Amino acid sequence: MALLDALSDLAPGLPYELLCVSNDPDGLRGNLHARRLRYGNMPIVPLHDLHVQQQPPEAYLVQPRDALAVTPSDVTGPDINLGRALREEGVDLLFSLYTPLFGPKPPIPFIVPIHDLQHRIQPEFPEVGGKAEVEIRDHSFRTLCQYATLVLVDSEAGRLDVRRFYGDVIDDDRIRVLPYFPPARRVQLPNDKDRARVRQRYSLPDRFFFYPAQFWPHKNHRLIVEALARLRHEQGGCPTVVFAGGYADPLRARTFIDVMEMAGRLGVGGHVHYLGFVPDRDMPALYSLSAGLVMPTFFGPTNLPPLEAWAFGRPVITTDLPSICDHLGDGALYVDPRDPQSLADAMRNLWHDQGLFVGLMRNAARRLDSFRYEDFLDALRRILDEGVERVRTGCTPVMPDSWHIDDAGST
Repeated sequence: MALLDALSDLAPGLPYELLCVSNDPDGLRGNLHARRLRYGNMPIVPLHDLHVQQQPPEAYLVQPRDALAVTPSDVTGPDINLGRALREEGVDLLFSLYTPLFGPKPPIPFIVPIHDLQHRIQPEFPEVGGKAEVEIRDHSFRTLCQYATLVLVDSEAGRLDVRRFYGDVIDDDRIRVLPYFPPARRVQLPNDKDRARVRQRYSLPDRFFFYPAQFWPHKNHRLIVEALARLRHEQGGCPTVVFAGGYADPLRARTFIDVMEMAGRLGVGGHVHYLGFVPDRDMPALYSLSAGLVMPTFFGPTNLPPLEAWAFGRPVITTDLPSICDHLGDGALYVDPRDPQSLADAMRNLWHDQGLFVGLMRNAARRLDSFRYEDFLDALRRILDEGVERVRTGCTPVMPDSWHIDDAGST
């Protein structure tokens, strides 16, 4: 949402017009509940939280076989009708807020973010691996890189990955680094009333570690459970960890079941507290009530939860992947994502050592100060200006003839 907010803030001062277009009703619903839709000068305020319906995990294990996965044959070309509709609205350049899985949607010049290329880096994870999944992602990312007016990455590591895997169709001339701006920097800190409401709503313990993440295998919830078991064995007790996130497909549902069964089998089921889907307005209080974020993910280079934890005054334990270490520096404790003892030691130290907490937060605050919204706006403005100028001067990749929009629908 930080990117959408920034585009909104830039729009009044631009010499060209920005339009927010959506072909996704769910996306509009999410913006409504994030209070980002307006009628004139008045914000539209929803009366209820956005509620995501989630059935018991077993229900997602019995979906029809043809609903479980897509195949390479499902990858289609761009949507000519969508391109024609955009042209009719006078849209000359599309700035995508997300990476489309099946490549470019409308056949008009576009700017697109690429957040990671884990299907090439760690294809052993089923959510990005498997022959069909890798082929789909590889085709999509290659097409995006080949025809994008500009490709956005969030770090230097991301730029190097794009060059490493798709350097035959794109070079640095069309890759721009736009680091994440943590949206939490612009969110009001929770007050005592907010914290009391959230503590009561979710029946939270006095102290706990927090991990907001969907139950993909690469999120590595299992390591946390194994670390809790180590702590229980070593000291006769262990902290509670609060999980928040969804499992609404077969892979995530199976991962959730496995994690919870493991917790029971290892005797720490009472120390794993699962909240399900959590609305955005409760997240600040959940962070601030916690003893810190525990995020042993296998994927990088950039993840938002550590920046959110910093913004709400909480320390971070995360994995020692080089790209993550480069991003967070001395503002986090690092662990081996394959070693439960490494995580157990970090959790024990942070739980008991107030000096460690203070030092981490001092370092985190210093690093967080380097994320200035004005700098983010300036960088985004330069990217927009460059994209518009490239379209104006025809300095954009030539798209295939099969993507052509007939003159009756173009402007």
